[in-house]
Amino acid sequence: MAIYLSNDDVMKLMPMDECIDVMDDLFKQESQGLVENIARQRIRFGPGREGGRGGGATLMGGSVLDSKAYGVRHSNISVFYNTENGALEALIEPSAMAWIRTGAASGLATKYMALEDASVVGCIGTGRQAVTQLQAVCAVRPIKLIKVYSRSEENRSRFARQMADTLGVDVQPSATTEDTLRGSQIIITITNASAPVFDGALLEPGMHVNAAGGNSPSRLEVDETTVKRSALIAVDNMEQARMECGELIAAVASGAFRWEDAVELHEVASGKAKRKSADEITLFESQGIGIEDVAGYAHVLRKAKAQGIGQQLPF
Repeated sequence: MAIYLSNDDVMKLMPMDECIDVMDDLFKQESQGLVENIARQRIRFGPGREGGRGGGATLMGGSVLDSKAYGVRHSNISVFYNTENGALEALIEPSAMAWIRTGAASGLATKYMALEDASVVGCIGTGRQAVTQLQAVCAVRPIKLIKVYSRSEENRSRFARQMADTLGVDVQPSATTEDTLRGSQIIITITNASAPVFDGALLEPGMHVNAAGGNSPSRLEVDETTVKRSALIAVDNMEQARMECGELIAAVASGAFRWEDAVELHEVASGKAKRKSADEITLFESQGIGIEDVAGYAHVLRKAKAQGIGQQLPF
């Protein structure tokens, strides 16, 4: 029979270092043709009450064959099947997995795209999503200093204290995005901005950028200059990037970029695409895709069964 796993269960079962390994295996499977992603679909329902916004639903998922996994996330529940026997194995709350694997995908991109000795991070955005971004980067590089920026001085100072305690590294609030970029080797943008959050002319040779906040055509965290200066641009999934990656959509529209010049993350993880010199600037555009959830679910489900975690369902 199937089991139910809550967000709390997922949090217990999926530490960041394991999630990065799961993402690494996932994208290597994709490079072997063992993965099929279902690009995210967002559906709105009606005008809502008294002229307000109506309801909505999200559908995403896919198959990860070597993990014997197929899953579909529908808004606030994910349905997980075993591809060997077709059995329904679990219903899983999705938000904890989405939080962890979004950071892990950036960690994986950092593992293969950033300079090996990168030790200084600049993070623009200090919300909840920034937590797993920093955890993931610290898991794959010897980070010694993190500079964090938010438009709110109170928020960036509080976040710096929180992350210093969590990560055990020096975390300092920055007064400006210019200060955040200066001397950093890894840049993270994790905001809901609709306009670029830094000037791409300020990027220094060898920097790697994780643009992780934008998964809508209306969101623009990095500018056209950043796109043009990046020698290697990776997306987690090309189909979804063409629908959701606002920065690249805008750059294509202006003639500054061609989709053919981007690679998918599986090409980076498999070694097919890589930086060619220490001076190159690299960019990972993260949308967050369904197969990342599915691979993560397969991992936590194995652990849950071994540890007797989860609520048995009557079917």
